[in-house]
Amino acid sequence: MERDEILDFVRRMKATDHVIMFYSKLDDKHIVLFTYLKAGLDLGEAAAYVASEESTDEIRRAMERFGMDVDGLERSGALRVIDYRDWYLSGGRFDISKTLGLWKRLYDESMARGFKGLRVVGDTAHFFERRKVDKLVEYEQALHRALDIPMSAICAYDTGVVASEGRGELYIDLIKSHKTVIFTGPEGGLVKCH
Repeated sequence: MERDEILDFVRRMKATDHVIMFYSKLDDKHIVLFTYLKAGLDLGEAAAYVASEESTDEIRRAMERFGMDVDGLERSGALRVIDYRDWYLSGGRFDISKTLGLWKRLYDESMARGFKGLRVVGDTAHFFERRKVDKLVEYEQALHRALDIPMSAICAYDTGVVASEGRGELYIDLIKSHKTVIFTGPEGGLVKCH
């Protein structure tokens, strides 16, 4: 698929869509994820980005370069950029049910504040850094191919990091937990699979 078709797809994602994205370059990652979040914000949805590979400040600066008014969006409560330690490691360790509860609470809070939906991004780098890949697969399976919480999500994976695990079945396990797969290629090409 062409880049424009992929970007159009992420703009139109709906509640319960659970997508996995494999990328090799940060620029590709930013274009897809920020296009997805900005489209939701433009529609009156709330957005959250759980940062891991990059710091929350690096994500905020990249969003600003992309053309998003990060300060204004955060002040209004429409956008949250969250450090993975505050989300996935609340209490010092990863607890799947606790993390699912945080997503549900964020969704409920967003709806109570009058937003029309919730779009989220989960950066997964820390699971690999901390050697918690099996927990990550268990978490992705708990989320299901279609989310139980009526929000949409893109889970972002660096292909180099996933490949460094040396487990070909890891790609299969991760893909089976998602409704749609997006690959960004080394030359910036994008591929979407259902």
